[in-house]
Amino acid sequence: MELVRGGRVATIDGLRGIAILLVVWYHVWQVSWQSAVIPLVNVSLQPIAETGFLGVDLFFFISGFVLMLPYAHAHITGAPRPSLRHFASRRFLKIVPSYVLAIAVMIAVGAQTYAHLSDAVRDIGFHLLFIHNWFGLTNGSIDSVMWSLGAEVQFYVLFPLLVLVFVRAPVLTTAALFAVGNAWRIWCMFSNHYFYAQKLEQLPAYVDFFAAGMLCAFAYVAIATRRPQLAERRWAFTALSIAGFVALWLIVANCYDHRGDTPWPETWKIEWRSVLALAFLATALGSLFAVRAYQRVLANPALLFLAAISYNLYLWHQPLARMLLKLRFPPYWTEDPHFDPQWMFAFAFVALPVALGVAALITYGFEQPILRLGRRRPASRPTPVPIAPETVADHIVKA
Repeated sequence: MELVRGGRVATIDGLRGIAILLVVWYHVWQVSWQSAVIPLVNVSLQPIAETGFLGVDLFFFISGFVLMLPYAHAHITGAPRPSLRHFASRRFLKIVPSYVLAIAVMIAVGAQTYAHLSDAVRDIGFHLLFIHNWFGLTNGSIDSVMWSLGAEVQFYVLFPLLVLVFVRAPVLTTAALFAVGNAWRIWCMFSNHYFYAQKLEQLPAYVDFFAAGMLCAFAYVAIATRRPQLAERRWAFTALSIAGFVALWLIVANCYDHRGDTPWPETWKIEWRSVLALAFLATALGSLFAVRAYQRVLANPALLFLAAISYNLYLWHQPLARMLLKLRFPPYWTEDPHFDPQWMFAFAFVALPVALGVAALITYGFEQPILRLGRRRPASRPTPVPIAPETVADHIVKA
């Protein structure tokens, strides 16, 4: 199996697959309350099911990595930098068409209704401007997971300016962004708690995740091109990645143990988000230079498939799950299906295939053709970077 796929780093795509798996698992659990205890061996994965919202944090980390990678490569090696036009067109084609399609369908099927035309204009307008997460009335409307797209696109606007500083002082800039993230979260803790959760979903509350991803990309290129002897210490990097996964499990367990706190998980996020970002950094950076067997496990076909459809799966899985519950499919005959273990078990085996099928259909039938259309335009095509097979250099690719 190729560890570089069409200009993408497979182990990072493996982490992307884990991120969407966490988010989907969490939302399906929210709808069905299905227990996450593995029968026979009696191992509980309930902490993962109930803290799957942390997968969004991992998405932000991966975004920082992917955005920074070509700029880090250009700065360190002297290769041509992607143009601003290329950056903007790629982000637009990836994000906007599927996003607008989801908004249109949600409104058409009645998932979001409005009492007045002015309410519709405001809600849809704020979503199209990607500022809906700034306001309490629109933060969770249409499709509640869309709040993160606001923070994501707002970071895209800042990124071209931020990268100019980052490539010159990556560690210092990362530290500054970590300080901004923690300062914002502490301010949230002492401010009016009425919109506590919404404030913690604003871009400043997540900049340390983006920064950790950017630092990971910069370190990745620097090690591969300037410290090849270090890059060949694959077992050390494998141990680093495994240690990162162990840290992530301990952080997840800690978050789960504090679920009785009020308000949860907001208070937990204030204390632990930066630690989580550092755990992502260790996991990802270690995986990039780990032994091949470890890389292939992380970049297995199932996770790569989830990564490929992750954006549309993210947009559609929650509304589809709620629609199935509303339609009573699979059927249930009790007043509350959450007290029916058979229904809870069956629901997961219906909701997941439906979500995967819809996401795959939109990804390969709608999103990918649009992206291929964009690649045919010379101004939008990145400069190819030589790839040396079976060496550390095969990791340096255009994002």
